[in-house]
Amino acid sequence: MQDLYIYVDKTKVEDCLKYGMKLSEYGNKILHYPEVEKRGINAYLSPKDCDKYTDDLYECLRVIPNNLNVIVYNKLFEKSNLLDEYSCNIEDYTIGDYELPEAIICSSILGSNLVAYNKILDKPLVVQNSREFYYEKCINEIIDTEKISKYELYQTLLILGDQKKLYDVEKVDNIKFYKDKISGKTYTKKSN
Repeated sequence: MQDLYIYVDKTKVEDCLKYGMKLSEYGNKILHYPEVEKRGINAYLSPKDCDKYTDDLYECLRVIPNNLNVIVYNKLFEKSNLLDEYSCNIEDYTIGDYELPEAIICSSILGSNLVAYNKILDKPLVVQNSREFYYEKCINEIIDTEKISKYELYQTLLILGDQKKLYDVEKVDNIKFYKDKISGKTYTKKSN
């Protein structure tokens, strides 16, 4: 089971670490399912998934989710009828399944389940950014199916890079040369 991360006002960190976090006091999230409403404490699968990561008014706490009631859901479907389809218990979640994963802790958290997160010295993160990991996983799955060849992907990336003005493009005979404006590396593509 992976750790979760929550952000707490810096003035309340010591109390949280010592006494824990009561759901009634720290609950800041409500998920509306068709038949029921779930209240809880908003949490993240990676510290960088939250915009408070660089906010000096908040401190990140690492949550060890043992014996906690935790639901992981795809934030994209938070306000839709598909929320039930895109949420699960933390034990059933596989990293990279949701584009915008967030978690809701639906129980109070004991102080023994909380650790002050240290950006430099804490244990290594499995995923730095959940959204980027999702894209990387999906791209690899598409490539592995071989429905899109590496050649087609290469061609598409060159076209996209050209549209974004990342390359200086030169055409000689029926070959296009794409020179990366930063690294100077040149890529080639046979043109029509």
